[in-house]
Amino acid sequence: MKMSNDDLKKITTIKQYLLDPPATFKLYDYALVYVEDAIKVLENYSGAKNVMEHLQGLLYRLQNKSIPQEELRNTLKQAGIEISKLTGK
Repeated sequence: MKMSNDDLKKITTIKQYLLDPPATFKLYDYALVYVEDAIKVLENYSGAKNVMEHLQGLLYRLQNKSIPQEELRNTLKQAGIEISKLTGK
């Protein structure tokens, strides 16, 4: 899957954030914005369907705060790993 340079820059920034999320009580709110942005970028690429589905499920769980706080960082890291599969890095 070939991404435009701008989209690649955006998705790489998001991936880095998800792979190393900050330790904060507002992590749900911060992560929500990044996951929404990742979905917006990836919706233009048919080869990203599986990752999009993963992120949409994550978005739903973030919106409902249904991920236990102690699992949230690991869940976000897994999302970053899924995005890494797209970028090959």
